[in-house]
Amino acid sequence: MGAGDFESRWLRPDVNAVWTRFLQVTHRLEHHIDRRLQVNHGITHTQYEILVRLADGEEQAMRMSDLADSIVTAKSAVTYQVNKLSEMGLVERHKCDRDNRGTWVKLTPAGLERLEQAAPCILSLVRELFLDDLNCDQSAELDKLLGTWSDNLDEHDRNPVHRPDH
Repeated sequence: MGAGDFESRWLRPDVNAVWTRFLQVTHRLEHHIDRRLQVNHGITHTQYEILVRLADGEEQAMRMSDLADSIVTAKSAVTYQVNKLSEMGLVERHKCDRDNRGTWVKLTPAGLERLEQAAPCILSLVRELFLDDLNCDQSAELDKLLGTWSDNLDEHDRNPVHRPDH
């Protein structure tokens, strides 16, 4: 199935249905994960992702700008979430010693403990709602599609096309 006429202002109905379903599924999955984390662990999915990235970082710390890039969100959104995590005692902020412009975020022992408590909950939910119903062929096909989309996004990030809206 192709998208059809790219010059057209609208997607073909069958393609639009696929796009709409994709958006609904991804938003619903995100909503379930976010709700489960908030109810069971008192953090949002974005906050969980920040804790994961910090745990994986060298010395469990990252520059704020690198953290924003790694979770693909605006620096202001990361600043807001880091402030919330800091208020909970799950991360600490430090000025960068090298250039005094950057801010480092470091995972605290309490943050690592919260992450370790939340991870099994999220992994079981992702398996239940997303992975368990995929067979090996479907998983391989999904991986191929995701790779294609990721490559397209990478290319767009390297060479953004600025076209006026119609």
